[in-house]
Amino acid sequence: MIAQILQWLMYPFLFLSMYFQVLLLTSFFESKRKIKGEEEYGVSVFPLVTVAVPCWNEEKTLSATLDSLLALDYPKNKLEIIVVDDGSKDHTAEVAYEYAKQHGDIIKVFSKENGGKHTAVNLALKNSTGDFFGCLDADSFVAPQTLKTIISYFEAYPKTMAVTPCIHIKSPKTFVQRMQAVEYLMGVFVRKAFGELDAIQVTPGPFSIFRKEVFSTIGEYRKAHNTEDLEITLRMHKAQLKIMNSHKALVYTVGPATAKGFFYQRLRWARGFLENSLDYKELFFKKKYGNFGMFTLPMAFVFLFYGLYAALFTVYSMGSYIYNLTNKWSIVGFHPQISIGLPHFDWFYLSTTVMAFIVMVMFSIFLLVIYISSTLSDDSQRLYFNFPIFFLIYPIFVPLFLGRAVIDTMLNRKNEWVLQDSKGSYQVANTVD
Repeated sequence: MIAQILQWLMYPFLFLSMYFQVLLLTSFFESKRKIKGEEEYGVSVFPLVTVAVPCWNEEKTLSATLDSLLALDYPKNKLEIIVVDDGSKDHTAEVAYEYAKQHGDIIKVFSKENGGKHTAVNLALKNSTGDFFGCLDADSFVAPQTLKTIISYFEAYPKTMAVTPCIHIKSPKTFVQRMQAVEYLMGVFVRKAFGELDAIQVTPGPFSIFRKEVFSTIGEYRKAHNTEDLEITLRMHKAQLKIMNSHKALVYTVGPATAKGFFYQRLRWARGFLENSLDYKELFFKKKYGNFGMFTLPMAFVFLFYGLYAALFTVYSMGSYIYNLTNKWSIVGFHPQISIGLPHFDWFYLSTTVMAFIVMVMFSIFLLVIYISSTLSDDSQRLYFNFPIFFLIYPIFVPLFLGRAVIDTMLNRKNEWVLQDSKGSYQVANTVD
């Protein structure tokens, strides 16, 4: 009886998941010709673009980040890079000032006491002179064509206020990073489909570019539960400002190398989504906010809780399945094939329930999404090796960080920004409101 009740509770989640995935696929295929045409966009006039690089103890990656910006295929007299050292305790400032000496016509450096990423970006914003403004995290790197590709969208669509890039994990090495590589690859399709629905949920820190007038319209960055890029996206939707995605604007970011680092990063993201969504609950089910307010934001909020339930249900079902399978084997036994001496497969062991069928359909859609993402993006990775890692490991993390996020939000615990260094040790930033 308990198992049946748990299954019944899963059906709404499975139905909504399938509906959501079909909606995204429909949106994508209806816009496929337009999406293909976006790859032919060009830039006739190059506007001045300011890129902020907020840093907190980033001495090991800052040089590569700045090198990637300096290597952009974009007129150097139309590029302004502002590095803000947010009270680093290592040699980040020294690295930044050395680059400023060598490239003083492009790079400016500001140092300040630690106050959180939003304060660093706002300092760069106040000192920027560009018509467009973006941010690049100091552990992320841009491909040479990325900025030109993004600016082409602004030229093609004058009403566009922000453009998000296509983000991949840079050189994944550990199992945790390879798992993230598949997750980010899926995000290529999801972000593009959301863009076609005018429902992009986040303008990520790695190289989202805004028209400067956005900030005079809706204000500067806020701490926003340590997820300032999510909050400013909600604020843009509230102001009904258009956000697009460029699937060919490649950005690479360093994913957490350890399970602990990944857990804390996703915990911060999940809590940030929960708390910011509650702050902007007036957007829910409001027709004036389009697909974002009527569908994708409420759906994402519900999915967070249903995702937690689905993960726990999966653990319960796997345990029950193994227990029942063991009992069947003990009664029926194996049927060894005399010719090869291997266990004989019996359809008796194959689940034919409605839920099993739905899960197989959803898994097929998942594979289709992976395929579409890989064709959309120019990034190549060892998908055949990374996919099994994602499939086996990612479901273990989901109930952990989602469950902790819900509990921490209910108990109003502090949401800290945790930075992992290359050796796996952790530092907590002293952020202020």
